[in-house]
Amino acid sequence: MDQLTTEYSRLLWAAVVLLAYLALCGRIWLRQRRQAVSNAPLADCILVGWASQGGAAQQLAEQLQHQLQAAGYQVHCAALHRLSHAQLQASRTLLFVVSTYGEGQPPEHARMFLHALPARLDLSHSNIQVLGLGDRRYPLFCQFARQLEQALLERGAQLAWPLLTVDSLHPQDIAAWHASLTQRFSLTFSDTFATPDAFSATLVERICLNPDSTSPSLFLLRFSVHDARWQAGDTLRLRPFNNPQLAVREYSIANACGETLELIVRQAGQCSGWLCQTLAAGEQIVFQVCAKPDFYAVPDAPAILIGAGSGLAGLRGHLQARPAGSHNWLVFGERCPDTDRILAEEAENWLMGGHLQYLNLAFSRDPQQPAYVQDCLRKHQARLVEWLDNGAVLYLCGSLQGMGRSVESMLAELLGQKKFRALQQQGRYRADLY
Repeated sequence: MDQLTTEYSRLLWAAVVLLAYLALCGRIWLRQRRQAVSNAPLADCILVGWASQGGAAQQLAEQLQHQLQAAGYQVHCAALHRLSHAQLQASRTLLFVVSTYGEGQPPEHARMFLHALPARLDLSHSNIQVLGLGDRRYPLFCQFARQLEQALLERGAQLAWPLLTVDSLHPQDIAAWHASLTQRFSLTFSDTFATPDAFSATLVERICLNPDSTSPSLFLLRFSVHDARWQAGDTLRLRPFNNPQLAVREYSIANACGETLELIVRQAGQCSGWLCQTLAAGEQIVFQVCAKPDFYAVPDAPAILIGAGSGLAGLRGHLQARPAGSHNWLVFGERCPDTDRILAEEAENWLMGGHLQYLNLAFSRDPQQPAYVQDCLRKHQARLVEWLDNGAVLYLCGSLQGMGRSVESMLAELLGQKKFRALQQQGRYRADLY
């Protein structure tokens, strides 16, 4: 009996050792397999590049990546500024999903991509297809997508499919893109790509922030929400009257995440008119949260927040989310000092409580001292340089045409082009311009 027990123990231990050995072999094989896939020649991979301002282009690109991988293709997907020239030159199939915002501008992270493309980059063996996302309300609709396609063609790339464009994420435009991909790669798409989770919010109150102003009305809208999560810097995407046939619109979220969601909206068009006038207390909006990683906060770094008008929304969200004891400087512009001191009491409380170290207001129609936010930066150039030398991050939010480019020009003048470009490359200049 003892001999039988001993023999059984030996067999058991042998089995344990064998299983451990097989598990180790399996892990080694899996590791080698993964390495082989990661080291696969780029020529055998489909390269998917994206440039996203509000997150939609990135989402579509990543969902395309998953569709292609499910169909058995090797795919490398990355933001444009993460793609090397060697990767572009080595890949035979190049697919791009890029957005345009404002006056035909590329997303912030892709701003230098075309400038950095070598004229001698040889793409003669590459087939390209570009999808452009934009808004037809702007005259230079999908301008960056057109510029990207042209730049690639000038370097010898072959056009696998003519440029396709999507107006405000319209489902029919996305369906046309699906059809082209299905024809090329034999993919199977549902009616639409999966979209971010949709949430509902109930309007609680609406406050006119400039009731006596001659400027277009600016409103603070407060909604009750459940389960929705966002970060300071994110935007809210919705359709006027919750109508899926209408074009989407985006608004900066004006407060830190919680059970209340706030917007600061200038009444100027169909969607803003619905929000500011038609939507009644107790009625709901249906929205999606759009991630804006290029406008997220840099932890533990001093913050210089610059904006004007409804751009206060994105800055206010950041200020509410900033920890106690942080160093913050707000530069904000509006029109008239007597009627357009937007949320002045709140800002003064932040200043008196130490949450703001500095508060500079500029009023472009001040009869005594008319000024814009860029004038404040010039006036306080020494402080600006000191804060940046101490690691501060610049956050700019508001109109691209009315303010954004003027502030950028002033920063380049005050800091020098080299230093301003370094801030951009380091991720210490963060903008949400529209």
